[in-house]
Amino acid sequence: MSMKFKTKLGLGVGGIAVLLGGTGLASALMDANWMRTRLIEAVEHQTGRGLRIDSLHVWLLPYPWISAQGVGLTNIPGGSSREMFVANEVRARLALSPLFHHRVVLEDVSVSNPRLTLERTPDGIANWIMTPPPSSGSGDGTSSGPGQHWNLAVASLHLRDGATSWNDARNHVTGTVDLDRADLTGLDGTLTKLDIRGHHGVGGFTVTGTTGPLPPVTGQPWPLNLTATFAANKHKAGQLQIGGVVADPVNDAGYDLQINGTLDQLHDLEALFPHAGLPDAAAISLQAGITGSGRDPALRMLHLRTGAANLDRVMTGLRASSFSLDADSPDDRVAVALDGQLNGQSLSVRGKLGTLGQTLLAAKAPDAASLPVTLSLINGPSSITLDGTAGGGKTSLDIHGALPELTFGAGKPALQGLKVDGHMTSTAPLAVLEKGEPSSLLRTSQATLDVNAQRMTWQSVAWDAVSAHITLNDGKLVADPLHGTATGNAQGMAQSGRVTYDASGAVPHLSITAAPFVLPTQVIQSWSGMPELVNGSIQVVGSITADGSNLDSWEQTAVGHVGLSMVGGRVNGKALESILGRNVPVRGTLALRCFGTHLQLAGGTANIGRLGLEADLLSLTGHGTVNLTNGALDLHLAPRIGVGGAAASSPVAVSGTVDTPQPRLEPGSDGRFAISIGGAGSESDQCPDLLATAREGAPGPAAAPASTSKAGGLMNMLKGLLR
Repeated sequence: MSMKFKTKLGLGVGGIAVLLGGTGLASALMDANWMRTRLIEAVEHQTGRGLRIDSLHVWLLPYPWISAQGVGLTNIPGGSSREMFVANEVRARLALSPLFHHRVVLEDVSVSNPRLTLERTPDGIANWIMTPPPSSGSGDGTSSGPGQHWNLAVASLHLRDGATSWNDARNHVTGTVDLDRADLTGLDGTLTKLDIRGHHGVGGFTVTGTTGPLPPVTGQPWPLNLTATFAANKHKAGQLQIGGVVADPVNDAGYDLQINGTLDQLHDLEALFPHAGLPDAAAISLQAGITGSGRDPALRMLHLRTGAANLDRVMTGLRASSFSLDADSPDDRVAVALDGQLNGQSLSVRGKLGTLGQTLLAAKAPDAASLPVTLSLINGPSSITLDGTAGGGKTSLDIHGALPELTFGAGKPALQGLKVDGHMTSTAPLAVLEKGEPSSLLRTSQATLDVNAQRMTWQSVAWDAVSAHITLNDGKLVADPLHGTATGNAQGMAQSGRVTYDASGAVPHLSITAAPFVLPTQVIQSWSGMPELVNGSIQVVGSITADGSNLDSWEQTAVGHVGLSMVGGRVNGKALESILGRNVPVRGTLALRCFGTHLQLAGGTANIGRLGLEADLLSLTGHGTVNLTNGALDLHLAPRIGVGGAAASSPVAVSGTVDTPQPRLEPGSDGRFAISIGGAGSESDQCPDLLATAREGAPGPAAAPASTSKAGGLMNMLKGLLR
């Protein structure tokens, strides 16, 4: 009698015996503890994990099936929880014939309320990789003997109302989703079919397709062909296709995958990944070929496209209307193309990074990998090109070219006819830039840069023939000379200056010389924290030195002298009211004839030796101090409202701070408060002497002639001084 015939005969007899319920096997099937023991043994034999079954029931009619309540599978040592999988109940049909071969085969396994925790430790151990114990032997389950292991096989799996969470500590990726349903069929063969539906918040997803056997077989290639869709607020938002082969998932032997995907809005992914902090980007498409193993993936091709995108993380104020990265093979340099705006100015960038391998390595470890860079900022037929290598502790870049126009944003300088030529090298790691350590960057870099522009406009100021020579060596940054020719009220007046920032020592040293500069008043007032008293173009002369690396340090250590002056422009009535007192009869702005002040800086204090202002129906002189560290004021002012014999004046003291000045009438030497009315109509004009003092003798435009009109409603104006 052949062995094949004996096997068939044994299976037939065994089946009849089970149906009749008269054999030891039938009795064993009715013994749930026997089945529970075999299941636990089989799982441990094949996975190295412990299986928990709180209670198990076995039925033979109308067909053999089991029901297990309270099911759990143990996690890897050091995992976040004791069990990586738990379920309220597991039901399954039980195949009879495999039992004769010490195999438990479960069909149509149905799992209710499953909870699956996927995690990977910082050293790369993943809890979804099952490792049989060393003593498992061959594991074929076909031999006989009293110590024979039982094997477990699942033909199909159906999960309902479950949840999955993951925590990849190695790649810093976490998340959780609700599984509405998951149907896996063909688990007992070489090809597994998946149909998964789930959601998280307002985001929904599906995963369909096929994989190799689950779990993967050690040493065997594992094919993969999956399609995932993503929906936000019940509207389809994107799709991803993954196809290829993983050589040996158990031993992390490598993979070759092709990824194709589209996404309407990148930010929508935060419905599934709420802590991702993704930037705004629209109309994204991706084609990528990925090879490699484990945590060292490599790209063999890449085509990435986006529509409108916020690229503030690359450069503040950068917005793309289209952006792309392209490389057809691993040896090709990655082509970069960007069209968009920088701080409101249209721009186009074209160029190349390193190869796919170089770019990926630099993205992962910028301080260890040097990346070739060739990028051109394009405006029409002109461009400025940055060429060299960046990162890896050996940055070396050349910059050269021209642009017809470059704007740095609203309220900031705009350059016309710009030309740039220079070179920069640095051994500074990228972390120096990310942490905002300019002193460390200066001490590790060298640079020479020449900048020329036909014209520069900045709010109310315009310069022609602008030039700057900038050098950096041994921690010392010098911009000298700075040249230009002012236009407007100061038309034809030469502008020059020098700025030095020396970070070579333990404490950086700053030095600024203006001889003179003409700047927008808004800039001076913003830098100094002064109220917006005047509006126009202000002439700055003087020299200041300070120690430290920030504004607070500079305010405490500033030493030097500064003169500020202007002619023309406007005076802010509201700012005047805050300084001279409420109900000062000034509405809107006044036309300014001249303004000037001269300051000596030392010990954290600005001593105002002279302060003067001439405007329509208003003359002001004074002196005092300003504390540079806290803005405390001690001003003594003499405003004069009106003209000639119709003018009135009364001394005003101002305390408080720059932000909240507190004016009050100031008594005379006899302790009395007084208001002077009238004055000689031929009273001398203070503008010439005031401007000369504020300019330290440097040339500048003259003030307009004084007005001879009479002030009306003098008594109404006096009310503001009396209150």
